[in-house]
Amino acid sequence: MFNTFVVKILISMKRLVILTVTLVIAMLNSANAIEKGDFHLNITTNLGHHSFIPTYELKTFNPSKGKFEKFGFIPGVTLNMDYAVSPYFSLGGWFTFSGKSFSKDSTSQLFNFKYRSFGIGTRGVFHLYQLISEKGNTKLDADAFDVYIPFSVGGGFRLKSKENTLNGEYKKFKGGAIVGAGLGMTYYFVEHIGANLEAGYCEGSYAKIGLAFKF
Repeated sequence: MFNTFVVKILISMKRLVILTVTLVIAMLNSANAIEKGDFHLNITTNLGHHSFIPTYELKTFNPSKGKFEKFGFIPGVTLNMDYAVSPYFSLGGWFTFSGKSFSKDSTSQLFNFKYRSFGIGTRGVFHLYQLISEKGNTKLDADAFDVYIPFSVGGGFRLKSKENTLNGEYKKFKGGAIVGAGLGMTYYFVEHIGANLEAGYCEGSYAKIGLAFKF
């Protein structure tokens, strides 16, 4: 009799486990790329650095050569952290840094010049594709794909470069405002990791590409 009772308990536990697993799988399969309560972390590489407001030119005139010397491509990274307050809106913060060491040519205006700029602020994100996917038929699965519009605001700061032949402008610490918007896309190739791309007037660049993480 005792053995029969144990067997019944084991069968009940087995059924409970199967039911729990089934429910979990169903929840995972029905989850959208954006769900209320999700935390998103994007780590991206900056493409096309821009200054803060008031803007300044990323070049300098060399009188001995009679031409402008451009700063060229300035590498950088941006970190975005967003919390989904609903399936359509996220709020969060961002941090960006860009920097480059320039020419060792003593005849260059950029001789020993070190450009370093960073910014920090907040942003709101409207998840456009999640709304569209609910209102109509879409070819791409909203469970893995998201198109969104980010709005960013914050402050940008340029660190001083002590050793350079430029005018005194770059020997001073300077700051300004960063206000921008753009268009972004994220594709989750696995449940919590995906690829991210944004273009527009981003936090510290005109475009950025990298990885997206969802928790």
